[in-house]
Amino acid sequence: MMNVAIRLMLALGLTATLVSAGQDPKPAAPGAQNPPQNPPNAPPGGETWTTKTFDVRFVDPEEVRRVFSSQSHVMEANRELKILTAHGSAAFLKEVEDTVKRLDVPPPSPPNTQITVYLVAGQLQAPTGTALPAELKALEKELPAKLADMQMFRVRAGQPGEATGTPPEPATAVTLTRVRVDSTSVSPGPKGDIVSLNGLKVWISMPPDPNATPSSTASPKTPKTEPDVTADLDLAPNEAVVVAKVGVEKPLAVVVRVGVVK
Repeated sequence: MMNVAIRLMLALGLTATLVSAGQDPKPAAPGAQNPPQNPPNAPPGGETWTTKTFDVRFVDPEEVRRVFSSQSHVMEANRELKILTAHGSAAFLKEVEDTVKRLDVPPPSPPNTQITVYLVAGQLQAPTGTALPAELKALEKELPAKLADMQMFRVRAGQPGEATGTPPEPATAVTLTRVRVDSTSVSPGPKGDIVSLNGLKVWISMPPDPNATPSSTASPKTPKTEPDVTADLDLAPNEAVVVAKVGVEKPLAVVVRVGVVK
């Protein structure tokens, strides 16, 4: 009879399940689900893989993904959303998390450059001038005797900056009316940092010549448009450099010194 029943089920296209004598099939528990399946490249051992997404703020997520390119795990980098998605074991996801924390840090702030411009003159052009400061003592032999004026300002690397001054009324001595730099940069050199000043411009106010006729003397109210000194410089931090010397009988010297503030 059993053979007849099996033939009848096969004729009707049904699948028969034979149960050994004394064994009953166990029904599946209500709500039971199939266990998660790992991808084909999952490591042996049966450890379940999970997915985790990491926010990446400062570093390129594609660069982080390349760190793990030699490993057989699934990772996706989205540069537009700045996220990194990783699929793998718990140990691998912890490794990715630690790597993101180590690499995803803000870049260092660009250094500030503190620029000091000195105007050095003789007694006739700087009757109220002072002795040269200590940082210019090494240049004392090649400079006039008095410090006529000084301008100091701080510039962020890659940005312009300037300082302005107002000449006294009436003008009795030379002064710095304006100092400007188009940009600065700090780069490493064989013996330390090198500071580049690009487009340094210096405007100098000269007192009127008492022996000149009124018609040949420019009005002190008329501002200069063209600088008296222009230069591009590369110098070491805290090094004082003579940029220009002006005049013969009444010499002037423009000296520049820079410092790096990080």
